[in-house]
Amino acid sequence: MKTGVKVALIGGLGVAIIGIMSYLAKQASLLKDACYTVVGAIINEISFDNVSFKLLIGISNKSDIDFTITKQNYNIYLNKMLVATIEKPDDMRVVANGKSTIGINVSFNPQDLLRQGIENIAFLIQNRKNMVVEIKGNLSIKSGIVTINDYMIDEKLSMAELLATSPKDEKCKA
Repeated sequence: MKTGVKVALIGGLGVAIIGIMSYLAKQASLLKDACYTVVGAIINEISFDNVSFKLLIGISNKSDIDFTITKQNYNIYLNKMLVATIEKPDDMRVVANGKSTIGINVSFNPQDLLRQGIENIAFLIQNRKNMVVEIKGNLSIKSGIVTINDYMIDEKLSMAELLATSPKDEKCKA
């Protein structure tokens, strides 16, 4: 093979490798900046012995790479008092250049809150704007052979905000 052809092949290969590395670096940055937000809640039941609702978390993925959310662990707080610990073992696929919604089922007995020291639970149940819900936890993100462990989640909203938010609302910037 002639020297000029070898140089052209090596040069072309080098440019291709640089292009692929640049593309992958951009996609990794977009994955890192994937937006999540609590987009609403669906109340199943609110009574003096059971509160049950589904938290809806929206994820906006602007990269060209699908990923899977695994190993979800959440602590749910009501007015700074731990009310539920949730381990969600099932995986959730988030599509490339798209939006996905994860539902997290939460259920607890409000009488337990009384035992833990939260006063006026009846008032809080009836006056939802004073009830603050916090979601703290972590999850893992996997795409191909790459896994990011311990991606932190930390959200705080009033129950009124949760109920006023439609799952169709988009809080993540375009």
